[in-house]
Amino acid sequence: MKKYFLYLAFALLFLSLFNSCKQCHSANADVVKTDSVKIPALDLLTAEIKKDSINPFLYYKRAQLYEANNDFKSAATDMYFALMLDSLRPEFYLYSAELFKKSGEPQRGILLMNKAITTDSMNTAFYVKAAELAYIDTTLKHNYGLALDYLNVAIEKDPQNADIYFYKGTIFKEIGDTTKALSAFQTATELNPKFYNAYVQIGLLLKNRKDKNASKYFDNAIRVSDKPEDALYAKANLLKDEGVALYDAGKDAKSVEQLSKAVETFKKVIDLNYKNVEAYMGAGFCYYQMDSVQEAYHYYQLATKVLPTYAGAYFSQGLCAEDLGKKKEAIALYQNCLNIDPSFKRAEDHLKKLMFP
Repeated sequence: MKKYFLYLAFALLFLSLFNSCKQCHSANADVVKTDSVKIPALDLLTAEIKKDSINPFLYYKRAQLYEANNDFKSAATDMYFALMLDSLRPEFYLYSAELFKKSGEPQRGILLMNKAITTDSMNTAFYVKAAELAYIDTTLKHNYGLALDYLNVAIEKDPQNADIYFYKGTIFKEIGDTTKALSAFQTATELNPKFYNAYVQIGLLLKNRKDKNASKYFDNAIRVSDKPEDALYAKANLLKDEGVALYDAGKDAKSVEQLSKAVETFKKVIDLNYKNVEAYMGAGFCYYQMDSVQEAYHYYQLATKVLPTYAGAYFSQGLCAEDLGKKKEAIALYQNCLNIDPSFKRAEDHLKKLMFP
């Protein structure tokens, strides 16, 4: 009799969680869907479920296929049945919470994680997921504090987990406590010396503080990753800013040296991701700062090809065209810029100067 009441209570919990979900209000739908959706993989799984309707993993697999086809309502309904059939599978809870996140109801995901914690209070993934959901739910009062509470409990249970410290650092950074953010990120790298994202975050925080150690952390990130696009881009910007500061201080030779290093680093970013439009813009800026106007023109032009709706790229290319004496082309480029962003004041000013000298 006790088991019956426990099962009933569990069923009522999931009915309350899933039935009221905007994306899955039809939890009373048939367990086995009979209509073909004309997606072979889904139809195949539906046929398997008809043969074995008490196999929770079939619902789990079909939920993922529904999600892949942007049918979150059906995915959530299938996870309702999967959890009803097997309430002890961590992956079922975590995936269901992710569906709540994607359907725009993170608070229901938090409730589900609380239920999951009652089934296994040592599983830190439940606390981390709850923290993630609280972190993104800005409608929840004291959401950052709640997220940190979940992470602190997770750390008590698994103090060697670098990921948890990284998540804490992310929250501290968001609320503006850079000292605690740095401490959390540094702990993450101590626990995991190959923690790429933690090195990048430390570098960015130090860069904002104008701390010269920022470059060292970007280098650490570059060293531990095969594709350190973010770290290379951050380092390139650091070198660019240093070059500009040296130029402003009248140290032209040292400025050119730093800007040249920045260009080479931006090019490494492009080698990793030729669609990184900001890397082209960064290289163009450095070339322009060094009076290599033709090279700057080339990289700004590449930026417009990568992202044809980037108003700033047309403006910057227009500046180069103007400096190179290509008046008609400069006019066309400024007009392109203003067609995309009519409020681009600098483009408007340059256009008027060329058209009405």
